[in-house]
This record gives sequence, structure tokens and C-alpha cells, in this order.
Amino acid sequence: MKMIKQIFLSLLVSAVLGSCRFSGGVPKTDHLGAEPEAHNGVFVNGSDTLFFNGDGKSIRWSLSKNIDSLQVSGEGSYVFKLYNGKFRYDAAEEMSIHDGQKAHTFMTGPGQNSEDQITILVTGDDKKPQAKVFKKVK
Repeated sequence: MKMIKQIFLSLLVSAVLGSCRFSGGVPKTDHLGAEPEAHNGVFVNGSDTLFFNGDGKSIRWSLSKNIDSLQVSGEGSYVFKLYNGKFRYDAAEEMSIHDGQKAHTFMTGPGQNSEDQITILVTGDDKKPQAKVFKKVK
């Protein structure tokens, strides 16, 4: 429950900041340090799996059921975004997965993604947003 509150607060802050467009483009990231390496390897959440090959573009997935409109299995491309532009995953507000036909966009809280973890918000069976945390298999 605490994680969901943190994600909700992060999303609320993102929404407020997102409503104020920056005239100078995307925010500066100097305070974040070097840009992290692209995800590489297998990330799991129960029986759901995301496969990244480390190029920062390609993704495959295998899910126990559709997540929102994303089909049970497939491959395509992905991008983390902030203010509708590509951005580093550790400060992004969205993750978009393109299945070859359509982009499926999931909210993610800034600071919720790391080299070893990806958090996205999905619509649960009760139609309420739920955090789905994928952890890297070591």
C-alpha cells in the first residue's frame, strides 16, 4: 500500500509539472549524474516477464494475461518518456511499448525505475490503477 501511495504522489507531481511546459525543452539532468545503461536481461513480476537485449530499443514480453491492451506475448520496441519525449528511465513519467501496430503507454513514477527494477501502473481487475513491479533476474 505504501508503494502505491508513493507512486500516486510521484504521478501527481509529474502531472502538475507536466502541465507546465518548459520553453527550453526537457528538464536538465545534471543533478542525476551519468545516464544509466539501457535495461538488459530478464525482468519478472510473478508469471509476467519482460526481456530486454540491452540496445535501449528492443523488448519481448510474455504475460499471464493482457495488461491493459498489450497482448499476452509479443515483441517490439520501447521508450521511456518525459513530457512526450524520450528520456532516461530513472526520471521518466511513462514507459511506452510499441507492438508493431500500436503504442501502449503506461504511467511510471519518476525515481521508480532503476537498473534492476521497472514499475508501471496497470488497470487491475477492479478497474483501479495498480503498480506492477518487474525485478531483474540475476
